[in-house]
Order: sequence, then structure tokens, then C-alpha cells
Amino acid sequence: MRIAVVLGAVLSLCLASIAHAQPIPDLSLEELETRIEDGDLGKIRALALEVGGKVVYRKRFGKGELGDRVDIKSAGKSITALAVGAAIADGDLAGVDVAVWSYLGSERSAPFNAVTVLDLLNMASVLDCNDWERRSPGQEERMYPKRRWRDFALSLPEREFTRDERGIGPFSYCTAGVFLLGQVVEKAVGERFDLYVQRRLFDPLGIDGADWRTSKSGEIQSGGQLTISDEALFKIGRLVLDGGMWEGTEVLPGAWLRDILRPAHQLDEHVHYGHLWWFSAIRSQRGFEGAAMMKGNGGNIVALVPSMDAVLVVQSESYNRKTAQRNSFIALTTMLRTLPAPPIVQEAANAEE
Repeated sequence: MRIAVVLGAVLSLCLASIAHAQPIPDLSLEELETRIEDGDLGKIRALALEVGGKVVYRKRFGKGELGDRVDIKSAGKSITALAVGAAIADGDLAGVDVAVWSYLGSERSAPFNAVTVLDLLNMASVLDCNDWERRSPGQEERMYPKRRWRDFALSLPEREFTRDERGIGPFSYCTAGVFLLGQVVEKAVGERFDLYVQRRLFDPLGIDGADWRTSKSGEIQSGGQLTISDEALFKIGRLVLDGGMWEGTEVLPGAWLRDILRPAHQLDEHVHYGHLWWFSAIRSQRGFEGAAMMKGNGGNIVALVPSMDAVLVVQSESYNRKTAQRNSFIALTTMLRTLPAPPIVQEAANAEE
């Protein structure tokens, strides 16, 4: 089954009540560019839109040149999910049910010894860690001053935790847990996380120059804070949208991408999350289109829109600003509305072949 068919069917979940979201203004590309240049939409640095593998719009704003890299913050987490899939596909990682503590050679009693790769992929572990709550013991800003982030993450206390009928725990946004995923990948493949991602994922796409933040002891922040170009991001988006294929070669198994692009949590009426990817919708000429997204602080978004075979990129340095995400959605909507309305997509149930 084509990844776009599966993704399109799943993303229909996001559309039921999207009309209740705060409306996005109708702008032309020229009006959008003027607002960005005037500073009305924060510090948007780059926009890009590609359809069917061909770039149809790309522009840099502010100082610098087209292709200059931007720190996309937590949008890098979605790449960590791809790295986990690569390690599993290569036979280096046993699977998503691997217990994290024992795999990293750190012993801890229940319930910590039951935390799995899947728990961390879904932001649903027993770790008392919530980046959205300043007082949380695992809040990411508490981790960064430490010399060894791994020690910090592995020593976090327990939170109230009950699995649902699917075996999935309650959502809690935890960067420290995603950092641990990178450590698991390192252990599995016997290679530093950034070097593995470069060799296994970026090199096949012709991506270079990506730079991950590190701890004082040299640990790679697989939980985000990746400085990378817009060109690299739409290549990554195209890889995922095409089911792991790049120029006729399989870089990642389509089965893994179908797995990770199925939401595990509904966070509000029209936002879902799972496997370190976000699921929402963007308005097109005909209405709302479901999208899978890489998202990070500052308004950094890579959106995959299967119904239009499109990848959209917004890079922004509006870090820690409440308006950043909305401003980026204004840019996404404006870019998507430049495309002709797609034909009615056949229901996924009738499209499987």
C-alpha cells in the first residue's frame, strides 16, 4: 500500500473539527513576503514548497543566503524516529519493545525497567518529565547544565502512570526521553548518533553540514536542536512521503513509515501525536488537507501533505514566542493555497491494491 494512502486515511482524524481553529488570513505570496520582511510574522528565515519532488517555491528572509542553516529545535526529534527505524531495519536494534534501561546497561527496578523504545517514541513513559511544565523534574532546561545528560535522564523519578487498553501510557512531552532514544541507537549500531544518521540517512539524500547540539561530555542531543538547511528538510520530507524511497533506492522500509505515521495520542480537537511526529491540517483552496509534521520551537515546521504530494518547510528563529506557530501556519497556508485544488482522493479502503 502506498504511504500516501495510509497517511491520508489516518490524517482524516485531524479534520473533523478543524473548522473551529482560529482562522488564518488569506494572503497572496507577495503579501506574505511583505509581512515577513516587515517583521509582522516574527523571524521567519526560509520558506520552501516542493510538489512531486520538484521545488516550486523557495525563499530566504533576513540576513544570510538561501540554504543557510537554522536550528530547528524539536523538529529534529522526528529524524530520531527515522534513525530508530533504520537501526531496526538493519537488524541492529531488536525492535520497539526493547527495554531501555537494560539495553543501556543501567539496572533499575520496576516500573523503570519496563520502559521501552516505543514508550519513548510516543512520549508516554513513566519518567516524571514534562517540558511544558517548568517545575517538572525532567524539564529539559534542567538537563542542559549537566555534564552527562544520560545520567540525568536515567535518574528521573516516577510519575503517575497507567497504560490504556492499547498498552500506551498518558502523553507527556519529554525531550530527555528522546535523548535516551539516541543513546539506544548508539548502543545498537556501535556508532555515535550523529555519525550514524549522517551515514545511514543523510548521505543517501545528499545532505551535509547538519550540526547537532552536544552536552559538555560530547553526547548528541537526539531530542532536537539540529541546525540544518531548508533543502535538507524538504529532502527528508520527500523521503517520508515517498515511503522511504529515494531516487529508486529504499533508504527506509515503507512498513516502518506506515507504523510511525499513525498517531498514538489526541492532544486536542485537531492535533494528534505519535512516534515523534505531529498530525494536523492546513487549509488549501478546497478546504483542509491532513498533514504530518516535524515541529520545533520558534515556528520550525516541515509539513507533508499527501493529498497534494507536497512538502512544505518553514524555518523560523522566533524562539519561545507564543505567536511563532501561528505565524508559521499563516506561511504554510499561503504556500499551500498557491497549488491547484487536488482531485477528490479515493477512500483509502478502496485504494488498497
